[in-house]
Amino acid sequence: MNRQLQIDAFLLAAHRLGMQRLRADPSRLRDVAGTLARWRSRAGGTRADRYWDEWQALLDGGLDALEAAVCGVDDRATALRNVSPFASLITQQERGELLRASRAGALS
Repeated sequence: MNRQLQIDAFLLAAHRLGMQRLRADPSRLRDVAGTLARWRSRAGGTRADRYWDEWQALLDGGLDALEAAVCGVDDRATALRNVSPFASLITQQERGELLRASRAGALS
């Protein structure tokens, strides 16, 4: 599996795990929204603004719409995962495990 496919597999698995966390505790949406707000305040206007706008709409739109958008396998979902504020939803250890699994081709 080439490097980009490994990264895509890692990001999809990380977002699936993040969605499990949000389903278990929807109050964690505040953490994700806080990350997004910090990015926007620190960065000012960037090329990522349109993605961040979309992320904000998804966070405001409920868990079903959020999951459909970020756990999909289409190009739009892939793009959103590349500018995702979900990092606070998984631990460093989980991140490492998912990266190792993606490099080994164990994620689909």
